[in-house]
Amino acid sequence: MIVDFAPEDVDLDRAAILRSQGIPEEAEFTENFELIYEGAIELFQKLAEPAGIIVGITISEFKEVFRGEGLNEPENPVEDIYRKSSYLALFAVTLGPVLSSKVTGLFDNGDYASGYMLDSVSSYAADKLTDLAAQHLQSELAVKEPAASSWRVLSYSPGYCGWNISGQKKLFEVLHPEEIGITLNESCLMIPVKSLSGVLIAGAGEIHEFVNSYPFCDTCRTKSCIERMRDLK
Repeated sequence: MIVDFAPEDVDLDRAAILRSQGIPEEAEFTENFELIYEGAIELFQKLAEPAGIIVGITISEFKEVFRGEGLNEPENPVEDIYRKSSYLALFAVTLGPVLSSKVTGLFDNGDYASGYMLDSVSSYAADKLTDLAAQHLQSELAVKEPAASSWRVLSYSPGYCGWNISGQKKLFEVLHPEEIGITLNESCLMIPVKSLSGVLIAGAGEIHEFVNSYPFCDTCRTKSCIERMRDLK
């Protein structure tokens, strides 16, 4: 299914956006900083064209997608989790080309402060758009399966948790996100840049729990799995 979102559907948490820049909530802000932040929010609301595509897939079908080019880490949490799932769906979401071009344009014109702020707002919004896709899928599933209302739907993407980034190629072959304007370059980078893709895994909350002690966990910069598992409690 193709899902159209509106910019106002995305909850832009100021504190979270600033944390992503290493700015603590108790920091004091200048008037110029506030103008830059407010300007970034206004540009997002004006230029973002959020959209998503979600396609259901069986466990056996996803096994082939996940295997990709055979470059995944031999032990990884995604493989353990999807095998325990109640439902799987490939997904891709994007904020559209105009917003991404604006970020690039600000940097090219030397307005680094505004460019950095809009980039931070857009990156946060793209993550939240993935959450909205998960919520949309759960609502759709709950209509058909009452038990789905208690499931937890979380996203997992190539490039994280031992799923090699080259997995994007097989994922795109099956998902066809070009229907919402997303393409893939030779380096497996999505265009527009403010786009995300992967698999939505639905099932009991406990299937998403794992100990983040895999070798690749040491090089992970986000450690977002910790917060996500905390939210499962």
